[in-house]
Amino acid sequence: VLLQGIPNSGKTFMGGDMLLHESQYGPVKFINVKGEDGWASVAGMGLGKVGVTVESEADVTAVAADMIREKTHAAVLDGSRVLWGLILYGMMQADKPGSQPHLPDPKIDGDRSKAYWASARFRLEENIKLLKTSCKVFLATTVSAQDVHEITGEKQVAPDIYGKAGSGLVGLFDFAGYMTWSIQGPGRVRREVSFQTRSDVQTRQRLAVPITENVILPDGPGGWALVKAAFTKGLRKEKK
Repeated sequence: VLLQGIPNSGKTFMGGDMLLHESQYGPVKFINVKGEDGWASVAGMGLGKVGVTVESEADVTAVAADMIREKTHAAVLDGSRVLWGLILYGMMQADKPGSQPHLPDPKIDGDRSKAYWASARFRLEENIKLLKTSCKVFLATTVSAQDVHEITGEKQVAPDIYGKAGSGLVGLFDFAGYMTWSIQGPGRVRREVSFQTRSDVQTRQRLAVPITENVILPDGPGGWALVKAAFTKGLRKEKK
């Protein structure tokens, strides 16, 4: 599952809620990307010492190996965009040690600039695939931004990752949801997650019976159980 949304929409909290629910079935792990650092959103859930921070592709590889060895049931990757930045920065530093951080630029990097963009997208996807195949339930978060779809040309809300990596990220997951919130009154916030097909947001769902309405989330834990129930209901058509 990929969850996208603007800051404060509840993505990291939902990830922690997923781990809390799934911990009844086996070991869980919260993977923080250095720079994302959303620990406060899950610190009070009683998950125990399940967190680890990654700072490089080598760290991701090591965490994936640990997950396989520990037979991790469920894991959360908090900060897909930040991971992309770490991959790109590490790649450029390997070619030009000590250079200032910057996006690939033909004026600075010459013909290598195009290769950096393509390689960073490929390597992000490979790291995501490595993590999601190292456990049974995998959830990743990313912030959203307005984007133009590379094929349709339509303006859409999509994962906020430079270049074309955002659209590619959605395609790696069985489910990609968009989280939103609205103020309902003093101290009351309504949070929802949308998986249904939309022209204004990049979403995804692999179900026999598609989800057609937003999942309304409770004020506190329990949202993952509702999302999971929606997935389960849509897995097969009911016999008449």
